[in-house]
Amino acid sequence: MRGRQALKNASDPALVRSAFDLPADQRAAIQTAINETFSADIPLRFQTAPDLISGIELTTTNGQKVAWSIADYLTSLKKGVGELLQTKDKPEPKPAPAPEAKVEPKAEPKPEAKVEPAPEAGPKANLQERQPATATK
Repeated sequence: MRGRQALKNASDPALVRSAFDLPADQRAAIQTAINETFSADIPLRFQTAPDLISGIELTTTNGQKVAWSIADYLTSLKKGVGELLQTKDKPEPKPAPAPEAKVEPKAEPKPEAKVEPAPEAGPKANLQERQPATATK
């Protein structure tokens, strides 16, 4: 929000820099977009800056800047990679070993007792009992 107030309350025009000279219709489109975005008539001054390398930036009189350019992108990328490398250089805390879980052997089901069927009473049942007794003399 500070940028919005800085643009609305600025006594000097904000600076729009681009890598190449912008034609009048593009300047008018940028002016309209900024006025609509900030709901105010924001005075702008346009400047060509070849050092931007394919980009554009808006700078307020108090030094705040909104930019998109290859140079700005590379600067952001360099900063991000630098921060990433700094965090990679720090030793990572090793997690505390988890207490070992006690694994108890699974209780195997007891085998069921086999029940054999009773012999059937029939012609073959108890053959010994059917044999005639021999007479002893």
